Amino acid sequence: MRITIGSFILQQLAALKVDRIYGVPGDYNLALLELIEHNPEIEFIGNCNELNASYAADGYARLKGAGALITTYGVGDLAALSGIAGAYAESAAVVCIAGTPPLHAMKSHALVHHTLADGNFDNVMNCFKQFTVAQALITPENAALEIPRVIACAWQQKKPVYLQLPCDICDVEIEVAAPGDSPSLPRSDPSYLKLATEALLKRLQQAKQPLILVDQMVDRYQLQKLVIALAAKFAIPITNMPTAKCVIPENTLGWQGGYSGNLSRPALFELMAQSDCILSFGVRLVDSTTGYFSQQIPAQAVVDIEPYALKLDNTSYPAVTAAELLQTLLEEPMPATRSSLAPLPDPVRKLAVPGENPLDQAYFWQRMNRFIQADDVLVVENGTSGAAIGGMRMPDGVTVVNQPIWGSIGYTLPALLGTLMAAPLRRHLLFIGDGSFQLTAQELSTLLRCEQRPIIFLINNQGYTIERYILGESSSYNDIASWDYAKLPAVLGPLAQAFCAVVETGQQLEMALEQASRQDRLAFIEVKLPMMDTPPAMKEFCDRCNSFNFGLHNPRRSA
Repeated sequence: MRITIGSFILQQLAALKVDRIYGVPGDYNLALLELIEHNPEIEFIGNCNELNASYAADGYARLKGAGALITTYGVGDLAALSGIAGAYAESAAVVCIAGTPPLHAMKSHALVHHTLADGNFDNVMNCFKQFTVAQALITPENAALEIPRVIACAWQQKKPVYLQLPCDICDVEIEVAAPGDSPSLPRSDPSYLKLATEALLKRLQQAKQPLILVDQMVDRYQLQKLVIALAAKFAIPITNMPTAKCVIPENTLGWQGGYSGNLSRPALFELMAQSDCILSFGVRLVDSTTGYFSQQIPAQAVVDIEPYALKLDNTSYPAVTAAELLQTLLEEPMPATRSSLAPLPDPVRKLAVPGENPLDQAYFWQRMNRFIQADDVLVVENGTSGAAIGGMRMPDGVTVVNQPIWGSIGYTLPALLGTLMAAPLRRHLLFIGDGSFQLTAQELSTLLRCEQRPIIFLINNQGYTIERYILGESSSYNDIASWDYAKLPAVLGPLAQAFCAVVETGQQLEMALEQASRQDRLAFIEVKLPMMDTPPAMKEFCDRCNSFNFGLHNPRRSA
């Protein structure tokens, strides 16, 4: 069939059910944007800058499976690059499409704007090669093959990819195969799958204290039901890394809580240390998720299960997909039963009773623990919010969107725009600190312009509290400008009439929550909390970060 290159790109995105593309218009991408303008199946969402667009595409991809953004060459590309790197670190399938100078200009090394004026058109591509799993400069000759190849890589590897589309070939017609379904995931080699299943089944039957440990991979490849079924069939307790918070519903029989080294529940820490068979699903042991490498995981017990491979007892099994491995195990005859799995007892919760006392972190998060509902989407900034949410027991169906590995502050506000559009029927709550908010605050205007209706909690504790605990409690570099945050929605979206409130006491918080729950519009609640008040887990994390980062010449020691 004949189709233009621009339409072919949109067709390939539609196969992934991508119906929003984020970005900023620029002269090199206008031809593609004009095509989108007249396409009823896909909508362009203009952001305030390209970094925010990359964060929004990442948030969209977390809930929809894949996301996309459009940049303009050079200035737009590099502005988005940190967000693309974050999508790589956090395994989000984001397709970045860059409108470039005309193909003839690139081939002749013309000195054009948005470049270094040296005729070099390789430098930007070289940057993106470091942070994406596939890239291509599209030409009329390669478009039919390269566009589906690159987009399929994003889908299969759950990582970002990069396409350069010269502005003079968007409407060039090419011959392509008839449109098909979305890219499929690779299948297992039957013989390797059989060998892997037999080896793993034997290992499970021999295990006396098996344990399942899951990471982001289980969410990105939609393996939750299979993993839970495996745990139930073989009576294996299950836990998750902080990067996989709520990937396993926290009322699942056998769930042991989250694992983060010796910051975990003592019983779980011991269970992990004594296990003789740990089914490890895509686990990455990062400083920020292991209590600064405090994990005790017996290396000889680890069975490493990756999306397309298994490693067991120093033997590697390539071409074995995790989904097919799990499905095959579930079809095996029932093993000798171990003791049945029990639910983790509900934690004792202190009731947050509203009053006129000033708010503190403990009270606020106690109240949030009751405010959060089943099926909510929680977008959580690193810092006090992340520490508090990480320690809560969540209702079934809750999705937590955060960035604990890349850790780019300001990520969550634009990411919220993406999550809202990916799952418009769910309630979305954002918890963001004042320091993080100041990095990407302008995207609040896009949320208002697009008539989105999240509940935003702005935690105002006067600066970078997490950094103050790491180093420089009273140092000026951890200070930020004082903003009148609750008035910003009226400035950035005067026609939207958002619900805004500033709360300093439990009673004020209660009234704001009641109003926010009844409003059919964006709710913005500024929560004023003491500067050095933070959840205990955050203090311990910051102490470890300080010791790890600064060593023998630690400024805190010499103070």
